[in-house]
Amino acid sequence: MAVSTLTPAAPALAQNERRVEYRIEAGDLGEALKAVSRKSGKEVIFTSEAVLGHTAPALHGTYSADDAVRVLLGGSGLVAQYRKNVIIIRGRSAPSRDLAGRSADQNDIVVTGSRIKGAPATSPVTISSRDEIEKQGAADLGSYIRLLPQNFNGGQNPNVAGGGAQGNNNNVSSSSTLNLRGLGPDATLTLLNGHRLAYDALAQGVDISAIPLAAVERVEVVADGASALYGSDAVGGVANIILRPDFRGAEISARLATTTDGGGRQAQLSAVTGTTWSGGGLMFAADYTSSGRISAGDRSYTSMMDKGATLVPSVRQISFVATGHQKITEGVEFKIDGSFNRRNSKYDNPFFNTGAVTENGLRSNPIVRTYSVSPTLTVDLTSAWSANLSGTIAGSKADLHSRRYAASVETPGRLIYSNDLRAMEAGVQGPLAELPGGEVKLAAGGGIRSLGLSVEVSNTPPGSPTIVTERFHTKRAVSFAYGELTVPVFGAGNSRRLLYSLDLTAAARFEHYEAVGSVATPKFGFRYAPSPDLTLMGSWGRSFKAPTLYQQNQVRQGVLLPGSIFSDNPSGLPVLLLAGGGTPLRAEKAETWTATVLLKPRAIPGLRLQASYFDVAYKDRVSVPIVGATAALNNPIYANLVRRSPSGAAVEAEIARLPQGLSNFSGSAFDAASIAAIIDATDRNVARQSARGVDLSGEYRFSVSGSQTLTLSANASYLESRRQVATGLPFSQLAGTIFNPPNWRMEGGLTYSRTAFDASLYANYIGGTSDTRTLPIGHVGSFTSLDATLRYKADGAIGLFAGTEIILSLLNMLNEKPASIQNSDPSLPPYDSSNYSAIGRQISVTLRKRI
Repeated sequence: MAVSTLTPAAPALAQNERRVEYRIEAGDLGEALKAVSRKSGKEVIFTSEAVLGHTAPALHGTYSADDAVRVLLGGSGLVAQYRKNVIIIRGRSAPSRDLAGRSADQNDIVVTGSRIKGAPATSPVTISSRDEIEKQGAADLGSYIRLLPQNFNGGQNPNVAGGGAQGNNNNVSSSSTLNLRGLGPDATLTLLNGHRLAYDALAQGVDISAIPLAAVERVEVVADGASALYGSDAVGGVANIILRPDFRGAEISARLATTTDGGGRQAQLSAVTGTTWSGGGLMFAADYTSSGRISAGDRSYTSMMDKGATLVPSVRQISFVATGHQKITEGVEFKIDGSFNRRNSKYDNPFFNTGAVTENGLRSNPIVRTYSVSPTLTVDLTSAWSANLSGTIAGSKADLHSRRYAASVETPGRLIYSNDLRAMEAGVQGPLAELPGGEVKLAAGGGIRSLGLSVEVSNTPPGSPTIVTERFHTKRAVSFAYGELTVPVFGAGNSRRLLYSLDLTAAARFEHYEAVGSVATPKFGFRYAPSPDLTLMGSWGRSFKAPTLYQQNQVRQGVLLPGSIFSDNPSGLPVLLLAGGGTPLRAEKAETWTATVLLKPRAIPGLRLQASYFDVAYKDRVSVPIVGATAALNNPIYANLVRRSPSGAAVEAEIARLPQGLSNFSGSAFDAASIAAIIDATDRNVARQSARGVDLSGEYRFSVSGSQTLTLSANASYLESRRQVATGLPFSQLAGTIFNPPNWRMEGGLTYSRTAFDASLYANYIGGTSDTRTLPIGHVGSFTSLDATLRYKADGAIGLFAGTEIILSLLNMLNEKPASIQNSDPSLPPYDSSNYSAIGRQISVTLRKRI
């Protein structure tokens, strides 16, 4: 159901009896239904496809909300389900069975952050419909997440330049992964219709740009720990991509875009088709996108770099998504989702600014293929209880072809990262008991997952055969069980003064990871409304992230170094430094909590204000445990990682654990009995990270006259974060420093809508940061862009132009440029590409035809 079309308004007592005077002129049905919602304060929910092409008669007079909707739907063939606080409109000829026979105070909307239908949200949820995403000028989900104030654009981002030299941010496969709160792409879980997807490349992030926007109904983002509900990775939060349901007909879109500074030309072709029948439906979407490269020679502020250096890679991508459902028999329904994506990108990274990449540099050509298939069987056990059985088969193969040039000598290389996922899950949900405040509901289930990773790294030196430097395949089995409970203490049946409603929630999950161990994660929440206008929410929980398969299987390395480079080494003997993997790793753990205030005053219909405070304490992060290994011998915080004067047998035992043998850089012959010390700097669970701050959001939608409306919206996030690399070391600031999230990110917009036309203007602000790499500390300026979108729908046209839509977008209207930074290496980008974009002003036009 399209929550995006829901007009924010608090439910009022006895709304069915409330009568309101309406003066709605004949016109678009969707706009008329929104007007009823605004006027009555009653939620009216419908899909954009259901009302597309339908017109509503004039509505003049005094009606209850239910009666007003009945008049507007007359002759449309649409069916409405009337409930106490909501009206749900469907495009079927009869209500589906899961609606008929349910009590009036229940609903079937499942919002990310709970596994119980109709459960009250205790964590803030950001819901963006496809329509709202397009109004912001985004043409794909990768562009959309880079507009979210709660998301950090670093991590895995195709706009990151410089070959990963800027912090820990990179562009390995030109994918786009969510990075909520800047905790890392592997600390945010991304789902498709509630199902997991295969990981991308080495980390445990998921490429959200692989799902075409044309197939999406909405995206729901919960920026709060959610491992108690969804398991590993949901430390920063979880995002759920909801596909378009019950699509009928066909829709074709063509988009062309270009930048005014040069480079970055785009062509995009999308198609959606679908049909419904008695008891079932099918939707299929396809998308082809071609984006041109933006090079240093295309931008004035990168003139010091080699003009062929890539700032934004060229990308060619084709994506397919399908979803369908079929009622097998009374109370039994089968659903299936599937996706496929292939992306080919290219970028050049010269090592010097005095010559082309083919002299000294790296030329990369990542080719990525992903797929997923997720079937689900749902069975109504009773009129209130249901059970479901679901499975997923998914895979991602990142095949990175490269050519490294040194003094114009070419060395081809290849890196292949293949991830696969196999999962099966079963669960039940329904009411346990009836309380005066409502029904106590339970969701419980469990399942198994199998994760696989294959890695192969090779290169072909000139005149030599191919050398494989790393190759392994590993799998991990996961089993889990979960339970979630909601208890309505006060509700419609027993509300009283200052106790309009009170809901308590509890969830717990147990997961066992092969070769890692077991983790139990609880979460508790409440939602309290002293009146229909004001709601207070809070949640506390624990989340975790299992170590990645690459971290667990990283090659253990040993290097023999000259003793003269180490302080406090009077013998001067060589030192054996161990690095890489080989040390058992535990799950990374976090404690998270949020507190939220939500205001929806009935006196001002259409106004919604929300403020949230969040706090994440993240520990046991996998990291290198030693900073400055040459001073480790005399630093007491590393005492447990240093073995002085080891025996020859101990040295030989460590070398026997090195798959690639010992690398001797000591300048003398190896002698196991003449080693000053062994320093173990292999990866361990030693790092800590914290993130806290405030999220602010607001929306005010009101009618100007007739079917004309204005919508004001704003979303802001303030973040403070810091990190301790290893136990005993001081914490260092992250948020607000270069190549890390800024303290402030904000976006706000104004949208004017009428029957066949709407216009949007958005401002996006990315705060400045401090350049802490040198003294004195420098300042990196902020980045503000203005984006405008105009859309016209020829709904009333006939013949060739019937069902035609045109969208014009002008992004970064003022052509804001990223602030300059100083680099010791002139070949590196002179701006922070992990935060600020080099695309510049972009003009696009989209032509869409509904058949």
